[in-house]
Amino acid sequence: QEPSSPRRCKLSMTEHNERLLLEMEMNPALLQGSHREQWEAISDLDSFFKRVYNYFDERGLRCILAGRLISLGMLAFTIALSAYLAEAVNWDGLVNECVDESTCAGVKLLRDDSFRSPSPFLVLFLLVFSVYWLWMLLHFFWDLRALLEIRSFYRHKLNIDDSELLVVSWDTVVQRVVELQATARLCIVKDQLTAHDIANRILRKENFMVALVNQKLLPIEPLPGLRLSVMTKTLEWALEVCLLDAMFDGSGFRIRPSFTQDVRGLQRRLFACGALTLLLSPFIAAFMLLFFFLKHAEEFHRRPAASAFSRDYSLHARWCMREFNELPHL
Repeated sequence: QEPSSPRRCKLSMTEHNERLLLEMEMNPALLQGSHREQWEAISDLDSFFKRVYNYFDERGLRCILAGRLISLGMLAFTIALSAYLAEAVNWDGLVNECVDESTCAGVKLLRDDSFRSPSPFLVLFLLVFSVYWLWMLLHFFWDLRALLEIRSFYRHKLNIDDSELLVVSWDTVVQRVVELQATARLCIVKDQLTAHDIANRILRKENFMVALVNQKLLPIEPLPGLRLSVMTKTLEWALEVCLLDAMFDGSGFRIRPSFTQDVRGLQRRLFACGALTLLLSPFIAAFMLLFFFLKHAEEFHRRPAASAFSRDYSLHARWCMREFNELPHL
C-alpha cells in the first residue's frame, strides 16, 4: 500500500479543519471553556443578522413595541367593529324603511335582539380572528427577549443607542459589525466579514424569490397569454412557506439535498396552503374589505382623485425590479 502524499495529507487536514469550524458555528457549546472569553460565535448568523437589520429598520425598541401594540389595538378594534356592524346595526330598517327625514327619525339605529342569535358566519369570523389576535399577542411577548438581546448588542457591542438609530445609516451599522468581527469573531468560518456577506445572509430567501421571478418560474398568470398578474400577498406567503422555508435544512443556510427531488412533498404543501386559503378566504375578504375602507376613509373623503385606487406598482412588478441583496429600506 502506497504511503499518503504530503499534498493529500494537507488537503485532508484542511477539509477536517473546515468541517470542525462549521460544526463549531452550528453548535456554540463547543466553544465553552477557555475559548469562551475570546470567541462570541453566533449559532445562526442568518437569523441574527435579520434581527439586527429589523431592529435598525424599525428604529429601536420603543418604536417596535409601540408599533406592535398599535397593530394589536387596530386588529382588536377592527374585529369588534365588524361584529358590531354585522349584528348591532338595524340594516333592514335603514335600507328599507328609511326613505326621507321623517321616516328615518322613527327607525331604530340599533337592533333590540342584537347578539342574541348571531349568524354562524359571524361566530366563525370572531373565532378565527380572535385566535389570530391571541397568536399575535403571544408572539409579541415571545419576541421581547430577543429584542432586549438585540438592544444590548447595539448598546454594548456597536455603541449605538436607540436614539441614534433615528439618524444613523445602515452603512454605519454594517461597518461597526465588520469591525466587531475582528475582535469578537461573530463568524468563525471566515476571518473577515464584508457588507456583501451580511446582506447575503439577511436576504438569502429573498434572493431566491428574485431569481424565481426573473426566470419566470412562478405560475402567476391565470391563463396563458393573459397579461394579468395574480401575485398577491397570500400567494407570496404560500410560496415562502411551501418553497423557501422548506428549501433549507435545520441550519437555515444550506439547501436540503432531497429538496429538488421531493416533488410529492411540494405538491402536498401547496395543496395544504391552497385548501387553508380557500377555507379562510370568506373571512379574510370580509376583514380586509372593512380594514381597507377604514385605512383609506380620510383619503376617500379629502382626496378622491389620489385615493387608494390610484395606480401603483403591483407586487409582481416590485419583485421584478428588485435587485439581488437589495434591502427593503433602500
